[in-house]
Amino acid sequence: MRILVVIPTVFGGGAEQVAAILAREWSGAHEVRVLAWQGPGESLDFGVPVRFANLGVQQGLARKLRNVWRRVCLVRQEMQRFRPEVVMAFMDEAGMPCVLAAATRGELSRLIVSVHHNPQWMPRWRRILLGLFYRFPAAVVAVSRGVRDELVGALHLQPKRLRHIPNPLVTRVVPVEAQSLDVANGLDDRMPNGFLLAVGRIDRYTKGLDVLIAAYASLPTPRPGLVIVGDGPDRKLVEEDARRAGVEHEVLFTGWLTDPRPFYRRAALFVLASRYEGWSNVLMEAMGEGCPVVATRCPYGPPEILGEDLAHLLVAPDDVAALAQGIQMASALGRAEREALSLALRERVQCFAADKVAAQWIDLAGTLQGRAST
Repeated sequence: MRILVVIPTVFGGGAEQVAAILAREWSGAHEVRVLAWQGPGESLDFGVPVRFANLGVQQGLARKLRNVWRRVCLVRQEMQRFRPEVVMAFMDEAGMPCVLAAATRGELSRLIVSVHHNPQWMPRWRRILLGLFYRFPAAVVAVSRGVRDELVGALHLQPKRLRHIPNPLVTRVVPVEAQSLDVANGLDDRMPNGFLLAVGRIDRYTKGLDVLIAAYASLPTPRPGLVIVGDGPDRKLVEEDARRAGVEHEVLFTGWLTDPRPFYRRAALFVLASRYEGWSNVLMEAMGEGCPVVATRCPYGPPEILGEDLAHLLVAPDDVAALAQGIQMASALGRAEREALSLALRERVQCFAADKVAAQWIDLAGTLQGRAST
């Protein structure tokens, strides 16, 4: 099968990592091309070369509209040259131009778009646009059942066009990145009582990092340190939260690291404090490394990832006391209980293994091909 992957950027967040994992899986048995809006630069490993369009963000309405049209034309050209049997668009900035390109070529039956975020916290204008554009692709893939239901309720998309396919987790053995390992090794002296861990984009409200800092500060002393792996627009705000709470010397911000596995393996506990999620790649990653977790029962993702048997690891979102209590309960586990929990977490995330998830996308593409040929 010839697969064209279209994505705005190829380095950074969760959606980019999902696309890279899937492209690597597909490239073993299919012909894959990757088209990105960004200019040449750092890239995750997609298993195939990336074509950089250098059509990044523009300022001003007129320039933005011209840029969108250039993206549409570029996708049309790529479809003409490559003749893909399926086009898979990741992130809305790719999805909407792909809808226009496929529509003008009469090939909407080949297009699959994906939604990786919770529509609840999208601006109203963006929900309106998605509700309009995403009525036309052959399929819309939602990262969680909750997001799928939200697309029906908030965007009024037809359920028959919607599919739920979870994000993939890499389960094969991959060498640990040296930079991440060096930073993790340096924690032994700085945090003799061990550490709690948070990973991801530093978005103070959405990721509940203000709640995390407040819950951490309420823990009895001596307490483990707190390590936050990641970066984002609200880092200074969260650092100020730590200062106001009097725990700035106990909280370490590592900045962006592409491989957080050494931290999952050393952490006493992984904490996800989000108010909203579409899924949660970092929760899956922590579970895959056997790291005990506490997560909020936020819409959407964590309840689906943990499942019924591990639902006791969930706490109410936006609740400092509940999060602090969850952290204390998980931290009090004995060695045998901790080992049993680690095993259960590892077993649970096997259903999200990359090869299984990649196969679900291929099955969906095959179903669409079958419909188009009848």
